[in-house]
Amino acid sequence: MSNLTNSEVVEHTLQALISKIGRRTSEGFAVITIDKILKELEAKYDFLKYIEVQNTIYSEGMGAVNILPDIDSVESSVFYKFINDLIRYAVRHLKRGADFFFIRELREAIDDIADLKLEQKGIDLRHMQVQYIVNRKQVLKIKNSEVIENIIRALTCLLKKILPEKQAVKTVTNSVRKLEKNYDFLKYIEMGDTPNSEGFYAIKVLPDIDNVFSVKMAEAIEKLIGEVSTSIVWDAGEPFIESLKNELGEEQLSKIKKMGVNLSHIKTALLQKGHEEVAGKALEALVTVVGRATSEGFAIVTADKVIKKLGNMHDVLKYIEIDRSRYSEGKAAISIKPEINSVKSYELGKALRDVIKITGTFLDNKSTASYIEEFKKQLGKEYLYEIEKIGVNLHFLELKFA
Repeated sequence: MSNLTNSEVVEHTLQALISKIGRRTSEGFAVITIDKILKELEAKYDFLKYIEVQNTIYSEGMGAVNILPDIDSVESSVFYKFINDLIRYAVRHLKRGADFFFIRELREAIDDIADLKLEQKGIDLRHMQVQYIVNRKQVLKIKNSEVIENIIRALTCLLKKILPEKQAVKTVTNSVRKLEKNYDFLKYIEMGDTPNSEGFYAIKVLPDIDNVFSVKMAEAIEKLIGEVSTSIVWDAGEPFIESLKNELGEEQLSKIKKMGVNLSHIKTALLQKGHEEVAGKALEALVTVVGRATSEGFAIVTADKVIKKLGNMHDVLKYIEIDRSRYSEGKAAISIKPEINSVKSYELGKALRDVIKITGTFLDNKSTASYIEEFKKQLGKEYLYEIEKIGVNLHFLELKFA
């Protein structure tokens, strides 16, 4: 169960909402939207008088919100009904902007706050996310079979711009078969490895795939596009994802977006630094900061102990090794296996967050107070952005160590 107070819960929830709404609009608009929602809900929840929002378009995110400690005395069941309404009203206010991706991003941001157990309080963002997709799919009458066939044809056509047709088909086919290990429903996709009598490579998608849950289908499509794009050297001038958009056309783009396929997310993933590099830089910064407060030897030994201790909680940590025989070399003793690049970003984010948090508990009170601030400075803006993007909530950690 959550150990957070009501004021902490509402602060984290509002922070997540303002961040995700602000990404689609601006932080100023996000704050105004939250202010409107709170005013609408005041008639139902009189304790909202304990949340004050500055009435200015120049306010910066959560800096515009003041939460009075009086809200901590509100009875839990009533308080969490308000949190549920707050999220649903935010989706309603954003209208078309509150698509599948908004709900997913919000859920991931909230999931990354370790003690914020909204689902235990009856707030199921996964259900809200799934229901959005189900409703949209019913309205649009989208068939998985048609969508995946068009995706495969578009990918094949793109690859034919830089590869012979047979090689292009084989590249896409290999990607489909590789992903079949994790998405068994891809077995319903049949692709010929030789041209038919008319000279075409046949693609057949069996109707069984239409019964696959659309969220899983969207996930598989994203993985397929990513797999194909990373298996080739794309040098056709225009970026791969932009070329794919042009190949698909507006109608198909609209369909896959409503299914939950986020091409922008794939584009960002292709451009972002690899997990191997991000994890390495984060651990190097951690050892440097702890080493300044103690010694580099103490820092590397502590980091090794923490990583081993958390290994049962975070499987991704098995790809991070610290050589005991090289403790005296400090950061040079750290090695990251390339397999870490294949894990989900949020899994790495949660693991790094816990490593940073637990390591900080080994410092004395004086060093602890500035621990996260020093870590951020050492990491630098570029890598700070990268670890926050995968879910390392340093603001939350600062509150822990304050």
